[in-house]
Amino acid sequence: MNAFEQVAVAWQALLRSAAKLRRAGMWIPLLVFGATQFLVLASLWSFAHPLVSWFMVPLLHRIGGDGLLRYPNVFRVMPALFGQADLALGATVGAISVGALTIRFAAGARGTPIGAGSALGLAARRALPLVLANLPFNVLVFALSFGLDWWLASRGSGGAVRKFSGLVVLSGSIVLQSVFFFVTCEVVLAGHGVLGALAAVPRAAARGFWAAMFLGVLLVLPLLPIQMLSGRSSMLIDRGSPELVGWMLVAQIVIELVIWFLLAGGATLIYLTLIEERAGAER
Repeated sequence: MNAFEQVAVAWQALLRSAAKLRRAGMWIPLLVFGATQFLVLASLWSFAHPLVSWFMVPLLHRIGGDGLLRYPNVFRVMPALFGQADLALGATVGAISVGALTIRFAAGARGTPIGAGSALGLAARRALPLVLANLPFNVLVFALSFGLDWWLASRGSGGAVRKFSGLVVLSGSIVLQSVFFFVTCEVVLAGHGVLGALAAVPRAAARGFWAAMFLGVLLVLPLLPIQMLSGRSSMLIDRGSPELVGWMLVAQIVIELVIWFLLAGGATLIYLTLIEERAGAER
């Protein structure tokens, strides 16, 4: 299919996925991931609470010294710290949760619905392949996100350049996501191992890259206002509203979960339409 036909398929897949947003049961796999995100954010926000202070205080002290432990300094670095933790969670817990959600979307599309518990069990049994098959994408995004920032900081680049780098990171992340978009489907639907799933990346990207790119660009838009505000966390703190930084991250998690839901559903339905069926026809 050409790019326009792929985009048309992606749009239909998005609409079909969005229609299931109101089905509470479909959210169960992602809520496991969301719970870990909120747990990390709560630990940063309330690092002095007795329940978490025994490990959060030493951790933050190692990161930023005594100054970071004084209110409201932790809110200044909270977006960056949570962002790093979120990448790690997405690469592990997120990979398994999306695997389970992919199984549920595929089962529904095939007319053989499966329960959330069974889907999570199947994904858990494929946990290692899911994590490792998605590892190249996550490593590349991490290197792009933090490597470019480190390189610009080491060169003493100005604020304008640093802001432009954010656009480079965002664009590069969407392209990488589009290339590896169907890796989870290859693991849980096609039954490939790590090497098999990665070997299938070029074939899948050749058949569905523009569909993946369309969804990636469209679904990143709701996050842009939050990302812009997070970059101004110091301004909010200086104006006497440090907790607003934490609430912005709460909103970010909620929006991210919706995006993960739609991306998982979209990837699954596009895979079943453009990749799995065509591969079967070729055989």
